[in-house]
Amino acid sequence: MAQGYSQEDGPVEAPPGVMNAKTICEPLSEIPDPAREVLEKWSQIPSADVVQHVNDVRDRAYEVYPWPSIGLYQFLDIHMLGFDSYPEILQSIKEGGLFLDLGCCFAQEIRQLVLDGAPAENVFGADLSIDLMNMGYKLFLDEEKLGVRFITSDIFDSQSTLRSEFKGRFSVIHASNFFHVFPWAKTIEVAKITLGLLSDQPGSTILGTQVGTKRAKNVAFPHVNKTAFFHTPGTWKKLWVIAAEEMGIQVDVQATESYFPSHDLHGWPEELEFIRLRFQIRRLS
Repeated sequence: MAQGYSQEDGPVEAPPGVMNAKTICEPLSEIPDPAREVLEKWSQIPSADVVQHVNDVRDRAYEVYPWPSIGLYQFLDIHMLGFDSYPEILQSIKEGGLFLDLGCCFAQEIRQLVLDGAPAENVFGADLSIDLMNMGYKLFLDEEKLGVRFITSDIFDSQSTLRSEFKGRFSVIHASNFFHVFPWAKTIEVAKITLGLLSDQPGSTILGTQVGTKRAKNVAFPHVNKTAFFHTPGTWKKLWVIAAEEMGIQVDVQATESYFPSHDLHGWPEELEFIRLRFQIRRLS
């Protein structure tokens, strides 16, 4: 495929950015739904204790992993509930389809699914760090009852349990705040690996949300010594078309943008032009 950009930089539309803004906010004074409902109904945490419990877990986790997703309480966001396809996804899992939360971190989406009646034996989580998944147990107080299999895995390790045991097995893969941590070329590689985990049945789905930008650019994160490519809906679609073509399959890619509140809430620089990018990729053939 002809390309008017370098594989290293990707199809940039704006100069590089640098994320030097704060990645932690003040402790919360209230916990929003639906996370509060999960903590009260699933975890059986008394209503009066929920706020302090969540703040304590956040602070302990941030000491080890100083990421915005932890410092800014993004582990309380249950993104799948915002998709019109959620009831369909839940039903497919109830009927035997396998679900993977890729880069699951604290795995709040998994707790929502199980609370809503998804069989735990059909639900899986995967992350690079066992510590993050263990923090999920501390947040939801459910290590003895959850029954979901968590897989510690490096997505780039072809011999990992995730890639060797589960190739082509998942009907639905959720991945929020995951793909946006990679440079352009690495994201194509991760997209192909993720498509390889997906069932070859038409309708099999990858969905999630992540941070994007109004104009595609590379953004450096000095506090973790990383640079990542941040997408527009257009470049996100382009990436999945490239990955699917290289694998000889067809996909339908839907991607939309919405306002990203951290500019106002946390004083993030406007020049970063961050947006919230929501996507759903369905396999056609």
